[in-house]
Amino acid sequence: LSCNASTSELRFEIGVITGDKTFIEDAIKQRKLEQDLLNEVCIPSMLARLDLLQKGYKQ
Repeated sequence: LSCNASTSELRFEIGVITGDKTFIEDAIKQRKLEQDLLNEVCIPSMLARLDLLQKGYKQ
C-alpha cells in the first residue's frame, strides 16, 4: 500500500484496516491541516471510531 492516499478519511480507513499507526497518525495530521469547519468534529470522531474498532466493535 502506498502512503499517498488522497484524503485523510481514506488514509485513516487504510490505517484501521491494516493496523498501520503511520496511516492513522498521518490522517489525523492531514485533517488538522485541512481548512474545513468540520475539523473540530472530525478529529474527535475519527479517534472515537478508532477506539471502538480497536475494542472490536463495527460501525
